[in-house]
Amino acid sequence: MTTPHVIRIYSRILDCGQQCSRLWHFLRSLDSGGSGRVSFNHLWMATQLGVSVRTVKRWIKQGLERGWFRWEKRISRDLTEIYLSSLKSVYENLGLDDVGAIAEVGIEHLGRSESKALATALEATYRQKQAYWAAKKCKRGQHKQLVLNPEKMATCETVPRVDSHIVVSAPFEIPGCSHAGLADVTGWSPSTIKRRLNNRWRCSRNLDTIYKRRVGMKLNDPRLLLEMQESGQSFMVTKNALGHSRVLKVLNDSGRSLIQLGCNIYSTGCELLSCRAMRRRLKKDASQLTSALV
Repeated sequence: MTTPHVIRIYSRILDCGQQCSRLWHFLRSLDSGGSGRVSFNHLWMATQLGVSVRTVKRWIKQGLERGWFRWEKRISRDLTEIYLSSLKSVYENLGLDDVGAIAEVGIEHLGRSESKALATALEATYRQKQAYWAAKKCKRGQHKQLVLNPEKMATCETVPRVDSHIVVSAPFEIPGCSHAGLADVTGWSPSTIKRRLNNRWRCSRNLDTIYKRRVGMKLNDPRLLLEMQESGQSFMVTKNALGHSRVLKVLNDSGRSLIQLGCNIYSTGCELLSCRAMRRRLKKDASQLTSALV
């Protein structure tokens, strides 16, 4: 058997909290003909995924119980055939409203820590991409030009002496992704999201780092600047018009400018696949199933 060059992953399916999802993704990559039937050797599979044979067998058992696989058949002493459940079946069994980010990556990203870190990073770029097109849709005329693409901004030159931020002036806008927003759609806590997107955490586990920047908006408010100078602090937490907390920070050592820190923008280096027809079909089938049950 030959190892597949790339594996198509669906971030919310891969990061659903069930380890057998890694095996399901790998087996789908072996099914180049799309028949749903895959034959493999347990030892070879364990070597490819970096786990034990016992773990592979446990994942198959869990997958059969939870609907990831339909049936398993022993062909010979060393060869097993398994029939995979379709993407639609897995999607409905997990009760998802979206498959999340879709990308083709190498097999090395299917490790336990690797898959979690990658799924979260791809979900972040997917969210900021959605935010960008939503903002562009709301704007009219020349205002559309004021919405900056976060994917391009993620690789732009940084502001001098503010290496971790991208600072813009009104009326420009850079849609990004917040930890709270990611937590809402993935079901993980904001602290878990923050840890997975932290490059120190990634380096400690020999994972690929991601390029990330914090979006900052320049403020022209003498009252806030005076309050900051009198406090003697380098930052201050305030509330915006919606009641959300915002961090104000001195832009440079001169203390003459303030920035309001907003969401983050990320760049993973992976190209996201749109697959619009497939997404629409899954959502349509899910809505029809819900209507039938009601």
